[in-house]
Amino acid sequence: MSLSCLTDKDSRLNLNSVKIVLIGEILKHRSFNGANKALPVLASSLFNAGFSQVIQLDLERPDLTIENVLFEVRNADLVIFAGCMTPQWPEIDEHSKKIFDELEKLGRKNVPILVGGYATKSVEDIARITPWVTAFCDGEGEESIVEIAYAVAKGSFYQQMQYLPGLCFVNQDGKFCRVTPENSKKSIFHRSIAPRVNNFDEIDQNFGLIHVPQVHDMDIFKSADSRQLKTAQLFTQRGCPWKCGFCNKSSESSHVVRLSEESFRRQLRQLKQCGYEAVYLDVDTFTVHEKVARQEAKILQEEGFIWGSNTRIDKIDYEQMCYLVEHNCVYMFFGVEHTLPEVALANHKFNGSVLSQIKQAFDYPAKVKQVFIDMNRAGLPSSYFVILGLTKAKFNESKTAIISYEPTTFEDDINVIRFGLEECNPDFLNFNILRFMPGSMAADIPAHPSYSCVRPSGEQPITAGYFLPRVAKHYGYPMSSVHGVYRLCESVGRYQPITVAMHPQRVYDTIRCAMELINAKIDAGGKATKLFMDRDLLALGLVNRDEKGKYAIAPLEDFANI
Repeated sequence: MSLSCLTDKDSRLNLNSVKIVLIGEILKHRSFNGANKALPVLASSLFNAGFSQVIQLDLERPDLTIENVLFEVRNADLVIFAGCMTPQWPEIDEHSKKIFDELEKLGRKNVPILVGGYATKSVEDIARITPWVTAFCDGEGEESIVEIAYAVAKGSFYQQMQYLPGLCFVNQDGKFCRVTPENSKKSIFHRSIAPRVNNFDEIDQNFGLIHVPQVHDMDIFKSADSRQLKTAQLFTQRGCPWKCGFCNKSSESSHVVRLSEESFRRQLRQLKQCGYEAVYLDVDTFTVHEKVARQEAKILQEEGFIWGSNTRIDKIDYEQMCYLVEHNCVYMFFGVEHTLPEVALANHKFNGSVLSQIKQAFDYPAKVKQVFIDMNRAGLPSSYFVILGLTKAKFNESKTAIISYEPTTFEDDINVIRFGLEECNPDFLNFNILRFMPGSMAADIPAHPSYSCVRPSGEQPITAGYFLPRVAKHYGYPMSSVHGVYRLCESVGRYQPITVAMHPQRVYDTIRCAMELINAKIDAGGKATKLFMDRDLLALGLVNRDEKGKYAIAPLEDFANI
């Protein structure tokens, strides 16, 4: 059933009278800056559909608090936490309950409170004991948000919930409900992805966005005199053809959809009028389609922006790099993850048959090295990204088949770091720990052969509830150790289920060893590779970098309680 086509009677609805509050939750720990794109994107989609009373409240703004949110929701008809990520569940939980209590105090018990974004994957356990959240919205929201808003405008939201695309919820009888594109009736509450959006040209991706320099500006974008450039984010494509096991995009569409040239230019010109000078293209693999990528690079240059983006090592070469640099690209990020062939295979880095994947895995280290050599030749800053505590495959004698899996070791991780610093000579080095993000193979698949050996839950899936202590305690989930040293790795917060291969001492020893390798390289006259680091650790003096670029780190015990 589709609600997007209004009847004659429905078309007379006063959509302007419907107040919708979109909330962006605070992200407590980050290594990289970036905007919550869901807020302006959803607001633009709603505005295009006739809803003019849409309020965006991004709690990352320094001028906003939860008290401001509580004031705005008092007369709201629909409240949505938008663009949420699973590590934000402690904050979502606290704030959604406060909103519910505020509305109940005012006698407004039928205002839907929704949560959308990646935080809604595998969220059944949270849903069961969070009755103040009406429903969870998984998948792309540009179209589904309009259908939800129409139902609210007609006063039939609760009657139509079972038909609204992308929703999942616990009904009054305690049964799990989800709405899939196929209207599946299976009693499985795992996720409920809204249909793929194939055309987002009319969406203004920065609609009503309030620029927050300390959150949105990226220090990779500087002028010739080191002035920070005002930075915007845009996406020009959706979809990723690969299914890396640790990535929660693996549950979504592999079909890549692109933004039209006309829309791209229009939005860039709007940004220019607002004083933006740099753009980060928030896409999965910028060069997945080379011809289109080149055209987008040309457009960015013609519209007067410097820019950067993401891609894969096996989807870029020296000629492409030179073309991108000539067209104002100053940064291109790609995840190395790990250079051991056994690790790449265990984590499903490549597509194709098993034999094809094995060949790609053994070719990978040489390809990584060549790409970094090419990056340096092309004048494109390079970032070497490593995930710690992954799994690795064990081969048969002929190395034509995988016979089992086991955790990587400290030595495995140090070898990949040494390879990167000595052979690849990167400008930046950054780390993550294998986190089990719901929506990924690593988290979702019971008894997964390559991940069960490092899951804190063993053969059981990792759900969203593992990220929320209240829920984890309720269900008796095993919790990963809590230690501030994990914040040496990218955006690793206080409550996240991580690989059992890692523990505080191993994290500390790994980062300290990486720093020693960087320092030795500098002493030998080499490049001062810079670590991407949580700004709070630098502010606290737990990590220091001198004028030469050499690092010093505080003792492990100093990280315990931050």
